This record gives sequence, structure tokens and C-alpha cells, in this order.
Amino acid sequence: MKTIYLIIVILIGLMILSGLGLAMKAILFPVKVIEKEIEVGYGALDKVMSADNAIYNYEWFKQKNEDIEATKRKLDNAENAFDLYKESLPKDRKEWTFEDKNEDTRLRSVTLGIENHLEQLIADYNARAKMATRNIFEDSVLPDYIDALTFIRK
Repeated sequence: MKTIYLIIVILIGLMILSGLGLAMKAILFPVKVIEKEIEVGYGALDKVMSADNAIYNYEWFKQKNEDIEATKRKLDNAENAFDLYKESLPKDRKEWTFEDKNEDTRLRSVTLGIENHLEQLIADYNARAKMATRNIFEDSVLPDYIDALTFIRK
């Protein structure tokens, strides 16, 4: 009989300790959340200001700027090819052959595709240049904003 009472007392004691543990956890939970937020906040700052991140972002801006410049040259080439082709055609569109019309459409599509690609590159560049955690890695040589309309003729 003593064993049963001892087991009951031990179980009641464990239940009381568990209840106290849960109560302490509930009371101290806000403190843990604040500590975690402070830790994450400082950790995020460390990640933004790390040497690897600085190099990555600097190189990203350099690479994206070169991609934009190359795409502008591709757009000029496509527009020149389209202009040269148009000059070789008869002025009256009724005199064009089926192949002439197809080539005209193809060259227009190529030019439009390059324009759309250039606009997306510029939008990506400008979006990242506006981000507070990224724009600190630009240098004075690179633009902080690129106007897409200056490169695309309408």
C-alpha cells in the first residue's frame, strides 16, 4: 500500500513540476522572442555588411551594367538590320512578296524581343539600386538609375 501512495505522490509531484515549468515558459516566452529578434536583427546586419556580400553586390552591379550595354548594342544592330531591310523593299507594300512580309515580321519580332529584354535588365538594375541593403555597394562610376526610354525607340 505504501508503494501505491509513494507512486501517487511522485506522480502528483511530477504534475506540479510540469505545471510550474509550463508556467515559467509562458512567462518567459516574450523575453525569448525579443532576444531572438535582436539576434536576427544583428545577424541580418552582419550579412548585409559582410565582405562576401559586398563583393557579390558590387560585381552584380558591374555585370548587370555590362549586360545592359551589350543589349543596347544588340538592339542597335537589330534596328539597323531592320532599317537596311526596309530600304531594300519596294515603297508600296502591295509589291512585297510573301517572303518579304515574313522577313519584315521576323525582324520586327527580333527587335521587340531585344527591347523587352533590355527593359527587364534595366528594371532589375533600377530595383536593386533602390534597395537600401544593395545600393551601398554601387560605385560612383555606375549609374544609380537607368532610364529605359532613352534606349528604346518607339
